[in-house]
Amino acid sequence: MKRPSTSVLFYSFSSTALACLCAPAQAQDAPETFDDLREAVTNGRTWFKARMRFENVDQDGFGSDANAATLDLILGYETAVWNDFQALIEFEGVSAIGNDTYNSTTNGETGRPVVADPEGEEVNQSYLSYRGWEDTTVRLGRQRITIGDHRFVGNVGWRQNEQTFDAVSVSSEALSDFDVFYSYVSNVNRIFGEKSPAGDANTGSHLLNVQRKFEEVGTLDVFAYALDYDDLDALSTTTYGASFGGTVDMDDIDLLYSLRVAQQEDAGDNPNDVDAGYYNAELGVTTSGVTFKVGGEVLEGSGDAGDAFQTPLATLHKFNGWADQFLATPDTGLEDIYLSVGGTVKGTSLLAVYHDFSSDSESIDYGTELDLRATRKLADDLVGGIKFADYSADDFSVDTTKAWIWFEWSF
Repeated sequence: MKRPSTSVLFYSFSSTALACLCAPAQAQDAPETFDDLREAVTNGRTWFKARMRFENVDQDGFGSDANAATLDLILGYETAVWNDFQALIEFEGVSAIGNDTYNSTTNGETGRPVVADPEGEEVNQSYLSYRGWEDTTVRLGRQRITIGDHRFVGNVGWRQNEQTFDAVSVSSEALSDFDVFYSYVSNVNRIFGEKSPAGDANTGSHLLNVQRKFEEVGTLDVFAYALDYDDLDALSTTTYGASFGGTVDMDDIDLLYSLRVAQQEDAGDNPNDVDAGYYNAELGVTTSGVTFKVGGEVLEGSGDAGDAFQTPLATLHKFNGWADQFLATPDTGLEDIYLSVGGTVKGTSLLAVYHDFSSDSESIDYGTELDLRATRKLADDLVGGIKFADYSADDFSVDTTKAWIWFEWSF
């Protein structure tokens, strides 16, 4: 039986904050504290963001390319603090510009490759926060949750409709030297939008992350993520692990390093027997403004159905290649050996990444991928970028080339 819907609660917050949005407000770096509710409302902050993007996908097996020109608009408002309480609401809308000659997952264009940017409007965030306990913030409602580098929990911010969570969360620095985050998630508002059957994932999930920084050495993270899905039973798992990483200043060279390990087991009503590990090691150097990195990542998979390490809440586009060929880990697992070089040339940020993909079991050569990106600040509050991904398949999926150009404006 499904858990009771929390939509009424979240949208009641939305209605209240919408009324606040109609009041005049001035942008500010940090919300102020007021004793009077009216002042807390009228001295809140507003923001607006727009991202226009064109994406082309050329994928073997399709007679036509996908060409997606889309526009993402975000409008938000946050009150100042009143009696330790604060409210926030944010609206998001995604529109196709011209003909939507791509498979958005909801428009029926199944003869073209997928570009998962469906049209739609929704309340992206709507929550009430409380700051009455020292160095602690509690949030109740629809909210953005990102943990660390988004490898296990993220907002999928690359897609036009980002992922948010209906949750109660607690962030605290009250314990000496420790940053603690906990959240109970009742629903995942996925990137597919309100019009898609896959747009919502009801859960009863727990997210826990504890972080401690060691001066001049690095940062230690210990985490446990217990995911229990109502309908997507195969994604119900318990994952626990730790990571450590940092930077060592060596005069003209900075040494970068990180190590992460995790273990995943089946949970809830998962029909599969899951017992899979995760390992990632990365080493890099920065010199003269250029950063070189080499890394290896393993998501174990035994070859048995469903027995592979999965990260369904991650910002997946950020990892294992921008061509998005490994959004779900194959049953035979995934080994990703990668090299990257990046830096800034005359105000333009450049990055190149090369991946060599293979299986964790059964010795399968999946393929290789080259990713390129350039971004530049074009004016105040305006950023532009271009990106390219070329996946060459050997024994997994098919040859796929993707290209993007985008502009982002915010104030």
